[in-house]
Amino acid sequence: MAAIIKSIRMKSFNWNRWIAIALILVNIYMWVVAIQSAFKPYVVDPIRDPEVVALLDYIQSGEHSGEEWQVNLTELEAEQTVTWYLQKYPQIPFEHPNITITPDYVIGEGDVTITGIRIHVSGKASVTLVDGLPVVKIIEMNLPLPPAIRNAIEDEMQVQLQRADLLPVRFTSADWGDGVVLVKGVIR
Repeated sequence: MAAIIKSIRMKSFNWNRWIAIALILVNIYMWVVAIQSAFKPYVVDPIRDPEVVALLDYIQSGEHSGEEWQVNLTELEAEQTVTWYLQKYPQIPFEHPNITITPDYVIGEGDVTITGIRIHVSGKASVTLVDGLPVVKIIEMNLPLPPAIRNAIEDEMQVQLQRADLLPVRFTSADWGDGVVLVKGVIR
């Protein structure tokens, strides 16, 4: 009889442990949601920069053969253009981009939504041109995620950056300043 009572108590203890763990996880999730809603994100209007629109329209017209082009973007224009593209592609779980441009590096930050939880992320990168294509070197990245997931995200970013070879343009120069970048190139 004592063995049966001990067995029932042990099973009850295991259930109680799992219920306690579940309640703690739900509590943590609710705190995260509450804290995130307390902070207002940085928001800009989704507007494509007129110079970018003109260049893309010209490229799509097919009336080009090696012509030179240039686009001058401020931080705000870059943020608005990125926001426009993010709204066009809602499958990308990133929003509220905030961009800082300096002569030596670019800082980007915003919010990523992972399993319903909004996480603020940021990174610093240098951008150079090699053979007419941008090469991005990540200087630092703030992703509050486990190392394996973080490494996978960084690897995927590098894969996506290598797709620049598919662009219908080649870059001849990129002059980075405080709050502005002037990019020049040739249409292929």
